[in-house]
Amino acid sequence: MGGGAETSVEFVNLRSRPVIVYWLDYQGRRRQYAVLQPSASYRQHTYVGHPWLVTDGRGRPLVCFEPTRTPGRAVIR
Repeated sequence: MGGGAETSVEFVNLRSRPVIVYWLDYQGRRRQYAVLQPSASYRQHTYVGHPWLVTDGRGRPLVCFEPTRTPGRAVIR
């Protein structure tokens, strides 16, 4: 099981509290990659077809993002 073409996603936290960024692995399990503080951002190297989940600090889902061939930007509000 592999991903598609290489790409990237810039995650941007516009919320007033930290958020947690996870990659969902091939079994659908959360794999934590980052904790983003308010107003913070970071760019994640990834592959087309690899889903990413962003949650609040308690693990409640806020948004799921699936990368495309064009580098993307996931703004969390």
